[in-house]
Amino acid sequence: MKSFIFFIIIACTLALAAAFAASNDQLVDFNYLVALDAFKLSSLLIGAFVAGLVIAGTCMALLMMKLKLSISKLKRKSKRQETELEKLRITDIKG
Repeated sequence: MKSFIFFIIIACTLALAAAFAASNDQLVDFNYLVALDAFKLSSLLIGAFVAGLVIAGTCMALLMMKLKLSISKLKRKSKRQETELEKLRITDIKG
C-alpha cells in the first residue's frame, strides 16, 4: 500500500512537471560564470529543482549515516555495560 501511494505521488508530480514544461516555452538568457546562453524557462527551473533535490538528498544521506554510526556506537556501549552489570551481579551473589 505504501509503495502504491508513493507511485501515485510520483505520477502526479511528473504530470504537473509536464504541464508546467508545456506552458513555459519562452527563451530566457542565462548568464553562468563562463558564458551567456539562451534556455527554455521550464528547463532552467526543472534543472534548479533537480539540483536542489540532489544536494538535499546528499545532505540527508550524510546525516543519516552519521546518526546510524552514532546509534551503533551507543548499542555497543550499552552491550558492554550490560555484560559488566551481569558480571557484577554474579560476583555479588557469590561473594
